[in-house]
Amino acid sequence: MSIYDERLARINAAIALEPVDKVPMISGAAAVASQFCGVKMADYIKDMDLNCTVNIKATEMMGNIDGIQTPLSSPYGLPTLWLSNIKAPGVELTDNELWQVCEAELIQPEDYDDILENGFGQWYTRFMKEKLHDPIGMMAQTGLSTYGPTAIKRFEDAGYVVVKDGSLLSPFEMFCGGRSLVTFLVEDLLEEPDKMDQVFEVTHKFNMDRYTKRFSDPKTRPYGVWIGGWRGTPETLSPAMFERFSWRYFKDLIQLCLDFGVVPLMHLDACWDQGLHYFKEFMPKGRGVLCLDGKTDIFKAKEIVGDSICIMGDVPASMLAFGKPEDVYDYTTKLCKEVGPTGFMCCSGCDVPFNAKLENVQMMAKAVDDFAVK
Repeated sequence: MSIYDERLARINAAIALEPVDKVPMISGAAAVASQFCGVKMADYIKDMDLNCTVNIKATEMMGNIDGIQTPLSSPYGLPTLWLSNIKAPGVELTDNELWQVCEAELIQPEDYDDILENGFGQWYTRFMKEKLHDPIGMMAQTGLSTYGPTAIKRFEDAGYVVVKDGSLLSPFEMFCGGRSLVTFLVEDLLEEPDKMDQVFEVTHKFNMDRYTKRFSDPKTRPYGVWIGGWRGTPETLSPAMFERFSWRYFKDLIQLCLDFGVVPLMHLDACWDQGLHYFKEFMPKGRGVLCLDGKTDIFKAKEIVGDSICIMGDVPASMLAFGKPEDVYDYTTKLCKEVGPTGFMCCSGCDVPFNAKLENVQMMAKAVDDFAVK
């Protein structure tokens, strides 16, 4: 059995809640790879061959890693998801700064009328060019839109499982970024709820159609995808608003993955303590992954959903950036013992932060290896 096949079997077993010889170690490294390898961000984001080379090298530096989530790391895909502009290193920022999301009220009330009258697709294409500086064009120019399959093969040839290739978003997350949080919640969802239901339905159908098209083709069907839950959360919304504007669409995205055998990586930023039961009630056993970022109580999550859903996380960004290696080691060991060893994959809480210390990231992998030996 090759090292890749060994790691894939280990990850599959963890997701299926089966015994494992070692807790799978999943990399959450993204832009930080450039810092580990001493490559300027401006160079890193404009050359996807270099980008992938750096990401593989950084993965090797981190220790005994089983799988990764970011074969390519670039700011130019974010506007297509979040509907906000991005400041990029070497363009609006200095050469070695991390990119920055510039959230503003780019979407206006008349945009909703346009979507209802003419459809989401035509509006989305025009909005990309007129308001977001054509991120699709930048993806093509830098190779981000075409290099993905090559990057995945390079990682697989290096022995790493690419567990995540793409993101599925609900209408809530897309419009929230392009409208801005307070305006979106107050002026749209609270004051025009019925109209927003209609806008969401049109948008969701467009997204579901394009996701279905990708999943239907075995050549483009990924192993797994993120399903983002960043702001449409039980922490932000009342139960009634959460169920009406967020969960109903989130649930559809999960079901689409299940229908096509794609692993839903439910990427739950913020605190989901009050919403864990939704996953418990809906998810079939051993078919998905609950990815936590340090805000949700991972030990409570284990109690509520641990007998039916694999949990991934959740070494906090603050610990990786500012903590001591021994603190990372102790916390990771605790995760392996109390959340694992079955039904658990160790990872950073969300992305490894841009200012993470390499020795702290390495200590996660060491703790996982040491725990397997005991």
